[in-house]
Amino acid sequence: MGRLRRIRQGGGARSLLREASDRRQVRDEEGDSASVSRDFHIPSSGAPAERAFLVGVQLPGGSRESEEENLDELALLAETAGAEVVGRAVQSRTRIDGSTFIGAGKLEAIAREARDRNVNLIVFDDDLSPAQARNIEKRLEVNVIDRTELILDIFARRARTRQARIQVEIAQLRYALPRLRRLWEHLSRQAGGIGTRGPGETQLEVDRRRVRERIAKLKKELTTIDRRVVERAKQRRTLFNAAIVGYTNAGKSTLLNRLAGSRVLQSSRLFSTLDSTTRRIENPGARPFLLTDTIGFIRKLPPHLVESFRATLRDVREADLLLHLVDISHPRHEEQAEVVGRVLEEVLGEEAAERTDTILVLNKTDLLENEAARRGAAASHPGAVLVSAATGEGVPRLLELIGRFAERDTVRVVVEVDAEDGRAVAAVERSGEVRERLIEGAVMRFEIDVKRRDVAALESLGTVVVKLVDPR
Repeated sequence: MGRLRRIRQGGGARSLLREASDRRQVRDEEGDSASVSRDFHIPSSGAPAERAFLVGVQLPGGSRESEEENLDELALLAETAGAEVVGRAVQSRTRIDGSTFIGAGKLEAIAREARDRNVNLIVFDDDLSPAQARNIEKRLEVNVIDRTELILDIFARRARTRQARIQVEIAQLRYALPRLRRLWEHLSRQAGGIGTRGPGETQLEVDRRRVRERIAKLKKELTTIDRRVVERAKQRRTLFNAAIVGYTNAGKSTLLNRLAGSRVLQSSRLFSTLDSTTRRIENPGARPFLLTDTIGFIRKLPPHLVESFRATLRDVREADLLLHLVDISHPRHEEQAEVVGRVLEEVLGEEAAERTDTILVLNKTDLLENEAARRGAAASHPGAVLVSAATGEGVPRLLELIGRFAERDTVRVVVEVDAEDGRAVAAVERSGEVRERLIEGAVMRFEIDVKRRDVAALESLGTVVVKLVDPR
């Protein structure tokens, strides 16, 4: 979060664009170097420690307990970003104050507490408008950020691959675009009178254009990367695909490691995974399948962040099966599951989300108090699978269910194709797992296991004859 402070105190949108244009050599998944800009976040050991004060609002219909729990999550986010949380406040209001969000009186009380506790960062649990953030900073005279800025800062720290870094920067620039005027306030404070406002406004428009151009350039680069990702996905689409989705810190990476015997990063911190990781799983007594660990979701996930990460979420859209992982030990697991459901509807579309096969997986059963709690969880979620990714409890049952879905999704077909039609022969070879390959005169005959949805694609090749057969 050090850069957030420097951007604001450095004064001017020029500093934002300089930061956004600052080139860093990063390495993508294939080991290639690529210049990708980083803004908002510089993990600098010389930066002063952030002493954060959290602010939430309780509106009619909400409870004090619920808002305190929201601030608990905000505290985890702040700590993940490297801040020390030294205090919090919840303001009960009938409506949000358009100028200061929480009202002038409460703002003065927070200002006094912030001075007493040597606070240098105020974090609001809700998004602030540019005007609200500007007004609050003027009165508190400390750095003020909202939940979205905090999440963006964490994402900037966590992004490892070229694709993730670009997606984070697009989200950052989209967030910054309507807030550039706030960065130009120093112009109006430096001098008054005729002539001072015009040049500032002109430069503001220049900076807005430059930000839009930067976003367009990044989108083009992201499209190029996305094509490569799609091509790699085509090469492995012959296998059944399952994707793990869930709230951040639900144990998705732990489950992937348990099933694949791999060592994907596991962490109790939020958003430890930003880049999708796929592993081939050998399922004893059943078909092998691909399993993908995806980015975690969270309450109030910024919409433009979801939009920026659509390329990463492609694995979710193209999955044959979703494993919706829920931390059953968390007191608000029902709400977390609902958050994931809403984001999935946004990513997949409501109709597709309902149509996609999903297994509800209740994780962290080892953290439940007793056997009665386990029985209660099972009774409350009929059809769910109870597991502990940490201990392996329930994992064989989960693999059995995945195997059933994979078997149902796969059919064996006989494909006859003109042996001289190289394009058709190559397409058939790529379409599934070839069990038998014979040449009979001018015809090449394949016996192949394919996904049901790919049968029509084979038939559309024109010169191909497809017959369903009994795999047994």
